[in-house]
Amino acid sequence: MSEKVASNDDLKQKIISSFGSVAGYYDQHAELQQQIAGRLIASLEPWVNIIPPGPIIELGCGTGFVTKGLINLFPKHEIQATDLSEEMVDYCRAQFGNDEQLKVAVQDADEPPYEKSYYGMTISSFLANWLKDPALSFAKWLEATQPGGLLLAAFPGNESFPNWRRYCRELGLPFTGNPWPDVEEIVVKMSVGPSQVDYYEDTVTQTFDSARDFFNHRKAIGASTQTAGRSLTADELSLLVDHWDSSTEGKVKVNYHIIFLAVKRDYE
Repeated sequence: MSEKVASNDDLKQKIISSFGSVAGYYDQHAELQQQIAGRLIASLEPWVNIIPPGPIIELGCGTGFVTKGLINLFPKHEIQATDLSEEMVDYCRAQFGNDEQLKVAVQDADEPPYEKSYYGMTISSFLANWLKDPALSFAKWLEATQPGGLLLAAFPGNESFPNWRRYCRELGLPFTGNPWPDVEEIVVKMSVGPSQVDYYEDTVTQTFDSARDFFNHRKAIGASTQTAGRSLTADELSLLVDHWDSSTEGKVKVNYHIIFLAVKRDYE
């Protein structure tokens, strides 16, 4: 096994462990993820009677924010809720009991199934930023989606966290937020082949009492696993927190650049 593969495997295990260990807390406190899931489900209402027959697969279901909406909107479709974390899968399964419509399973979204033109819809929220190559993975999942079907995703884009980036630059510290997906790259790659691609960008702001609270929140919901670069030392983090707080009047504001992506697979 090459060092690169081993490194990817190690990183994936860290991500699994971070989210799996906080499933209950995530379900209660991941307010932004829950808000975006609600918006994603609301955007689906015009599509209810248009999605082709066949299973709907959700990638990165977490504790079931999107899953609940899918069950309500598509009672005639089998819903396959999947996540890489077994703990998240177990939590999601427990949320909905023995609903015969719902199948919950562990699935690596970086490894789409070999079936083509199988799913009526593929959907994910706050997943793309954890994929090795979001554009490539989404393109493969689109192949697994039926003609006339939809791939729908919401995720933070590469213009997220402008304040965090600015304060790091001012202090000469590395920005340790993870690389976010580039929506233009994804749109270009998804536009190759029989598909119609549309997307919407929005800025969503969260507020915290301090920069330290922001970093603690990310860690508490399992979202702080670093995928590239080095971490800040404790002294560097304290320096950043103090500078951020002293540069802010009132609450600390954190901006997320949110992408809502819709890809309709055309008939070939």
